[in-house]
Order: sequence, then structure tokens, then C-alpha cells
Amino acid sequence: MSKTEQVLAKMLELKNLLTEESTVLIQHNGERLVELVQSKEEIMTALSAFDEADIDIDQLIETTKEIKELQEINLMLTEQSLSFTEQLVSNIQKNVTKKNTYSKKGTFEKTGQTAFIDQSL
Repeated sequence: MSKTEQVLAKMLELKNLLTEESTVLIQHNGERLVELVQSKEEIMTALSAFDEADIDIDQLIETTKEIKELQEINLMLTEQSLSFTEQLVSNIQKNVTKKNTYSKKGTFEKTGQTAFIDQSL
């Protein structure tokens, strides 16, 4: 197997991982996502070991474009998921009732802190 074929095989493996990553991002499967990221890192390390002089870059152009498109889609899905999570936490923080507690004087009062996340030290 030529060096170009070896690189192409690794790139196709990466492409398959990226396709699976899209599905995992949509399904919010964090455990599988971590595994995929580790696999992608291993493939990228293997790809970096090849010397460009030994590879016919023209044979890799189409697969490279497909990988780039998948990466962009996955980035968009990741940003969307992060935005959704931030909005959810923000809405929960706004709607959580205030804590009732006793003051230092022993009287009952409402504090300005929420019961969901107490950020005071």
C-alpha cells in the first residue's frame, strides 16, 4: 500500500468518525463524544507522521473537502448545543424562587440569592 493510500485510509476513517460525531452531537451523548474525540486525536497524530513529499495531494482533495464540511457542521452543532445549554441555565436561574432563610438577628427573610446556584463565597 502506497503512502498516499495509507493517508487516504486514515482520512476516510476520520471522515467516518466525523459522521458519527454529528449523530452523537444531535443525540447529546457526551460519553461517546469523548471517545470519538480521542479517536480523532489518534488519527491526526498518525496523519502528522506522514511526509508530504511521499504523498500525492491531488488524490486527497475530495476527501479533504468532505472532512472540512463535516467539521463545519459539527462545529455548528456544538455551538448550537452550547447556546441552548447557556439559555436553559439562564432561564432556570431567572425562574428559581428566592431562598428563605434566617438573618443574623434571627428574623425570617428572603435573600437575594437563588436556590439553584449559590455563587456567594
